[in-house]
Amino acid sequence: MKLKKSTIYKLLLLSSIGSLNAAGYWVKYGWEIFDHVTDARTAALGNTVIGYPLSSMGAYISNPAFKLDEYNRFGLTHQTRFAGMVNGDYVGFRKEISKNMPIYFSLLYESIGSIPDTRSMLLDWGTDGVFGTQDAGEGNGILDEGERLDQDKIRFFSQHQVGLHGAVNKIWRQWRIGIGTKILLHFLDKHHAIGIGLDLGIFRSFNKFNFGTVIRNIPSSGILWENGTIEGTLPSISTGIHYPFNINRLSLAVNPLLSIRMGLSDRFLDSQIGFSHTSIDVAAGLECIYKNKLAVRIGRNPYGTLSGGIGISWSGVSMDYGFLAENSRSGLGNHHLISLGISPTWLLEKVR
Repeated sequence: MKLKKSTIYKLLLLSSIGSLNAAGYWVKYGWEIFDHVTDARTAALGNTVIGYPLSSMGAYISNPAFKLDEYNRFGLTHQTRFAGMVNGDYVGFRKEISKNMPIYFSLLYESIGSIPDTRSMLLDWGTDGVFGTQDAGEGNGILDEGERLDQDKIRFFSQHQVGLHGAVNKIWRQWRIGIGTKILLHFLDKHHAIGIGLDLGIFRSFNKFNFGTVIRNIPSSGILWENGTIEGTLPSISTGIHYPFNINRLSLAVNPLLSIRMGLSDRFLDSQIGFSHTSIDVAAGLECIYKNKLAVRIGRNPYGTLSGGIGISWSGVSMDYGFLAENSRSGLGNHHLISLGISPTWLLEKVR
């Protein structure tokens, strides 16, 4: 029987992870879609929900060990980044395969359009601007004095990423253990790739104190391009804590959050603490919910970006807005997210 090309890709990838050869590279940004494309509530809290089992489908990407039996809504999110240059969509839902074994599915999409390719624009004719004279600078690949660019030779291309995440979890000795399986399809101009990765999450509640840890990309996650190049991503570890308390006289629930992320690959330029190839970043968030309906959120994510948002919830539907402020060092604009959560049972009752 003849195997499909996609099946061959998956088999080759699984056999290659953890043993990159000369055609492989370790990268930091191969799986960033699973950090950037999420729901508005998670983003508004600075992606600090590692230890907070909040009633949002995006929480299962943050920690696959969460389980919320009473939450049965599917989530829809649209987001724009960098003044509309980058757009993303997220759909999350729960599927019961047995009474005690639900699977939490997340479908993610991110696109970047009209990316300029200027590699063919340079008229590399040297300082005299005349082709074939072999003067200084001709053919060196650098824009020298006297050379110019041909604007008619600029071309544009696009990038598209599609991610699928599935989370399942079980109780083991009072700890909830979750496995997140993720598949990535990456399309860049005329090139394409497929990736497979695993996340391991744990969660436990000690009275009101909640604790969670997630190891992403275990033992390492890889992306296989059509030319045989493999991009591997080393694991990272994130730990989060959450301690809720109520102010009854104000009908107010307060949820402070704290998380610490440790990366094992080359550290980021914006990392708060770094040594050798390891980086450590701290993130924090705060959510205040009035009468279990109106919520205000603020946070600071591991990249140092300030975030915030609001949300409103009814019996069968919820709406959330998230905002990430522009990083002053990047100048790439603000980030907006809008999420809608709908209960299928409530929706059926309304359309009958």
